[in-house]
Formats: sequence, structure tokens, C-alpha cells
Amino acid sequence: MPSLARFALEDQVVVVTGAGRGIGRVIAIEAAQSGAKIAIGSRSTDELASLAEQLTANGSECMYHVLDVSKVASIQTYMDAVVAHYGRIDVLINNAGYNKLAKILDYDEETYDRIVDANLKNVFFCCQIVARQMIKQGGGSIVNISSQAGVVGAPERGPYSGAKAGVNNLTRTMAAEWAEFGIRVNAVAPTVTRSPLAEQAMKDSPALREAVRTKNLLRRDLAEPEEISAPVIFMASPAASMITGHTLVVDGGWTMV
Repeated sequence: MPSLARFALEDQVVVVTGAGRGIGRVIAIEAAQSGAKIAIGSRSTDELASLAEQLTANGSECMYHVLDVSKVASIQTYMDAVVAHYGRIDVLINNAGYNKLAKILDYDEETYDRIVDANLKNVFFCCQIVARQMIKQGGGSIVNISSQAGVVGAPERGPYSGAKAGVNNLTRTMAAEWAEFGIRVNAVAPTVTRSPLAEQAMKDSPALREAVRTKNLLRRDLAEPEEISAPVIFMASPAASMITGHTLVVDGGWTMV
């Protein structure tokens, strides 16, 4: 296969969780542009319907189904619907997540559980359920969206940082367990990326604003979603066929120093 063609996802069934907005929406659009058949999921059917309409208008094949990644039963129902529709799952991109900025001393149990469930538990069970399908079909590729906060300390993001660090190590463990089945498992760890939530967080947190201003070696404000989706598509594609168990940090050099 020519080198450039190896970056494509032609006719592969790609599942993107948390696809209604932000990075997930851009990943779904660019995966479709790479030739994939798309399955999108989130809690907002309005956002899903809007994205599905956009993708199909551009000639891509797309299905959507409501998905609440905090509930294992919802994950199972969603993945079953994808397999019923397409017959297989070739790529899983675990993008769904949640965070709330606060000092560690100020988190209560309910908020802690919500953050950890949305960023670590959901990845575990999405991967587990999809891996069972991938084993049946002879392989696949999983890309977990982590965060630079899982690589270095992140003030005001204690539970989130801990959960994303868990995603990085969970990725390595899954890669080790599932390599024999032809399943690659990798993670992409973005820096702070432009979205309504990120922009609001920048307004609410002087500490975050200062960190973004001083720690990005490329002297960038926020990363753009397209700067994250491109590495994700690469890691999912045959171009990365010799890469597994790796966390690709996309952070403008933030975690280097």
C-alpha cells in the first residue's frame, strides 16, 4: 500500500464517543473524510442528528445512537446497535469525558465520582465491550483520548488528572493483553484545546490562564481541535500499524520541561 494511502480509514467502521461537540465532532468529520463509516454517540440527540446530517450530506455513511458513557448498560446497548448496523467495529475512539475545576480540598464525593467515572471508568468498559467484538472479527484499533494533565501535575484538576493518568496506564495494559488478538491500543494526550468549555475554564481560572500562557513552548494560546484530530486519525490508521501501548502527547512542549 502506498505510504499516503496508509493514513486513510477507507471503509473502516469508526466509533467516536462524545462526538456531539468539540474534539469528538472534529474527529468524526475528519475520519469520515478519510473514508470511514462513522458511528457517533453522546447524550445529546440534537447534536448527534446535526452531525449525522452534515456527514451524510457530504456523502459519508453515518449512524448515531444515544450514549451515556457513565452507564455500562448504555455502552453495551450502543455498541450492540453499531454492530447490528455495520456488522463490525474496526476503530474505537474514546473521546467522551467531563471535568470541573476546583482545588483538591474543595471536591466532594459526588463530583469526584462523576469526573472519574466519565474519564476512566467509561474508557475501561467501552474498551472491554468493543474488544470482545474485535477479538471475534480478528483485530482492530483503539485510541483513548487522554490529556497532558495525565502526564504532569494539573492544579485545580485533581480527579481529572488522576483519571487521565489511569487512562495512560490502562492503555498500556490493554495493549499488552490484546496484542495477540491483533488489537492495537494507544492514547492521544492533548493540551488545552479550543472549545466552549475550555474557553470558559480559561476565564474562570487564573491559574489555568497563566499556565497556558507560560508553559506552551510554542507560545500558543489554545490548541485547535484539528491539531488533535490529525494525530488521532494517524494512531487509528494502518500508518501506525507498528505502534501500540503508546501515549502520544500533543501539547506544544508543555510536558517536556
